[in-house]
Amino acid sequence: MFNPTDEQMEEWFKPAFEDINTILDEVNRETKCGNEYLIHFLKQITDTYEGVQRVMDQEGIEN
Repeated sequence: MFNPTDEQMEEWFKPAFEDINTILDEVNRETKCGNEYLIHFLKQITDTYEGVQRVMDQEGIEN
C-alpha cells in the first residue's frame, strides 16, 4: 500500500481533503442534508473504490 511522505501529504492529500470538506460544507449548507447523510455519501464513495479494488485484485491488475 502507498505510504505518502509528510511532504506528499502536505502537497497532495491535505489540499484534496480541504477541497472535499469545502464541497461537502457547501452541499450541506444548500441542502441541509446533515452530517449523517454526508457520512452515508462518503461511505458510498468508499464502497465504490473498494469494489473497483476487488475487481482489480481478481484480475491481477496493479493500480
